[in-house]
Amino acid sequence: MSRSQHSQHGTVRLLVGFPPGATGDRIARLVAPELAASLNSNVIVENRSGAGGQVAVSFAQTGPPDGSVLLQTIGSSMVIYPHTYRHLPYDPFRDFVPVGTVATAPIAFVCAPNVPAKSLKEAVALIPRDPKLGFYGSPASGSAFHFSGVLLQRALGCEFNQVAYRGSAPALADVLSGQLPFAFLAPSDILEHHRAGKLRILAITGKNRFSQLPDVPAFPEAGFDSLVAQEWFSYFLTSKASPETIERYRSAVLKVVMNEKVRTSLQAAGLEVGDGDPQSLADTMKREYAQWQQVAKESGFVAD
Repeated sequence: MSRSQHSQHGTVRLLVGFPPGATGDRIARLVAPELAASLNSNVIVENRSGAGGQVAVSFAQTGPPDGSVLLQTIGSSMVIYPHTYRHLPYDPFRDFVPVGTVATAPIAFVCAPNVPAKSLKEAVALIPRDPKLGFYGSPASGSAFHFSGVLLQRALGCEFNQVAYRGSAPALADVLSGQLPFAFLAPSDILEHHRAGKLRILAITGKNRFSQLPDVPAFPEAGFDSLVAQEWFSYFLTSKASPETIERYRSAVLKVVMNEKVRTSLQAAGLEVGDGDPQSLADTMKREYAQWQQVAKESGFVAD
């Protein structure tokens, strides 16, 4: 638990659904001091990890309406899990109000150093011919990482099966050791390894190239137009919060994403800075909810 202090105006518990050191946790600790200043409050980063972020979301759902609990969560929690968990304890549209997005990132498609593919074109030619290459890792089943692989499998028209891991670290370790041929991972987790030549990032799932990887193509450049996905890190309040509280938090988050120190730190961490706009977040939720609903249905995947 980490506390960022400013003039006392109540204490805000910033809930993060992942453990210390995870990308979401790092973002929260970068943002917390500036958020504290904007809110004129103490901000405590509180890790409530478990179930791919669901534990934190569920806790925030039942939190008080006074703004003392602020949720930072990933897009998968709000737009994918409703289609893959039969008994999800929250409704992302009914139970929460969007505050703003602080960071986004595409998903990177990587290959192990022992895979004889130097490009995406070479990889997609090899996968159908070699059963040993017909596997990819993801940090969690039912996530944007998992379903990016489903989209690629559909485009390839051959076996390309997920190996589910509990987080990015073990998946990354197996790619680096050559035990796992491919994986879909967050760029922030692998940039240093890519630059050091320990693995290769073959493509990213953005509509356009990622600013941190200007030499790596986006999937649509290679004709994979459906392979557009991102993970976003956004803030939400309980829908029970008052209009005044919602507006206060929206204003604070917008100030945070405009802060040059925060922007520089997020970019250095391998992330794109979010726009902090609540309407943009609401629109993204609606669009991606429909997108992933179709993918989940076609995949037949159910988490519980």
